Amino acid sequence: MEHKVISFRLNLEKLTDQKVGDILSDLPARRKSEYIRNAMLAYNNYEKLIEPIKRALLEAMDERDAIQAEKRKENDGGYNDNFSSIWESK
Repeated sequence: MEHKVISFRLNLEKLTDQKVGDILSDLPARRKSEYIRNAMLAYNNYEKLIEPIKRALLEAMDERDAIQAEKRKENDGGYNDNFSSIWESK
């Protein structure tokens, strides 16, 4: 079985690196690699999901805007018709 060894250094002057150091120091020694692997897989899945989520949100917003525009059009038409009829009756 072939193993790959990956190492990285944390710059404890950076806040993000401090947070990573805190997380890693709280984990049991034998669980650190597993935690890092799982975090990488979760992040990769997140990256793959973000684009379809963005598209779905944009489509929903476009549909909502179209519905609101139609309602405004209906309301404006009703208001103008009522206003015209008031002036015509005088």
